[in-house]
Amino acid sequence: MVKRMILYHGNTEKAINEILEEGMLLDKFKSYGDKHYLGDGFYFYNDLKQAEHWAKMKVMRSKMYFGQNWAVLKCSVTYDEEYFLDLDFREQQDFFFNEMKRLDKQLKEKELEVDEYSDAYFCNYLSRILDLVMVSKTFVYKDKHNIYPPLFSNNKSSPYAKTRHFRTEKQFVIRDKRIVSRLSKEM
Repeated sequence: MVKRMILYHGNTEKAINEILEEGMLLDKFKSYGDKHYLGDGFYFYNDLKQAEHWAKMKVMRSKMYFGQNWAVLKCSVTYDEEYFLDLDFREQQDFFFNEMKRLDKQLKEKELEVDEYSDAYFCNYLSRILDLVMVSKTFVYKDKHNIYPPLFSNNKSSPYAKTRHFRTEKQFVIRDKRIVSRLSKEM
């Protein structure tokens, strides 16, 4: 089934203006590497405030972008559900973990040595074999200055001594920029 949603990407105003001038996502702004949990692609939020927060952090905390203006790109994303892996749903999580186990078994059977592979590597692997256009997941938000990990016990750390509710952020990684249209700037 084909669906549509609005997503937001926070970045420097210069980057957003370049994207708007070209009328499409530019590969030079694509994220790569193991530190990106959902693999390679263009990272978005379905929450405008979260995209604003990310853009502000980028220009305040990164030496490379410090002092630049920030902006948010708004776009429409049209996708076929069959090619979207949403790791917030149990069925899709089960698929993810079962495929991970299957890959581990294949590596062992072929006596292939893999030191370690990350979530990013595995998301890239699944995206390649399934032709995924988008992957998403909700993560517990971690402030880089004060990290309070969620505890799954009766021991509670400050400031969460009264609650187990943590701020979250749902991230979307777009792997195929052709599903993106109607680009505009939000401020």
